[in-house]
Amino acid sequence: MKRILGIVMALVLGVSSLAMAQRNGMGFFHAPVFVAQPGLVHSLSRGATTEFNARVVTAIPLSIERTTLVAIVQWTPFAENGTGGKANKPAFVYGPVVNLFNERQWSLDIDGLFAYGPNPKQTATSGSDYTHKFLLEADGFIKLGSLMNMKTQWNSLSLYGFLAYVLTGLPSGIESRDRMVLLAGVSLPIAPWKK
Repeated sequence: MKRILGIVMALVLGVSSLAMAQRNGMGFFHAPVFVAQPGLVHSLSRGATTEFNARVVTAIPLSIERTTLVAIVQWTPFAENGTGGKANKPAFVYGPVVNLFNERQWSLDIDGLFAYGPNPKQTATSGSDYTHKFLLEADGFIKLGSLMNMKTQWNSLSLYGFLAYVLTGLPSGIESRDRMVLLAGVSLPIAPWKK
């Protein structure tokens, strides 16, 4: 687990430093943005609970118009696994995000993301604690900072609602409804900080 976390952090820092080196928009990668996105996560499967979701995002705009590359670490620090323990292993999510609409008050994106996260059907004999998944996601944002005419970094403050549909990486026989996950919360800008 520590090795995986180290690899993911090295990739995020490596790509971020490459993007910073090309900060003037002269290359493929533009300056990265770091965002905290605390919120709630709820699977639409029957009997699922709603959990607090801690989420940190590195977003790197690309020279491809309306396209951003994201690297996300998220976990549910208070979730229980049903046996008295905590189900708080981190998940690593990465991939391209394409902006469909970007208005002053709101925006809408679609994503094709890869996720490396806890195996929902993991048992003592099932092998790995983690599994690879591919998911499609629709991301909606209400831009609070823009609505309040903030001229600082808080101009990027927003509320988010994401609907994800897991295409692969789940055991066969899972119903469509059980493949959908809803995420909602607040998007807090961390860096770069405007003066």
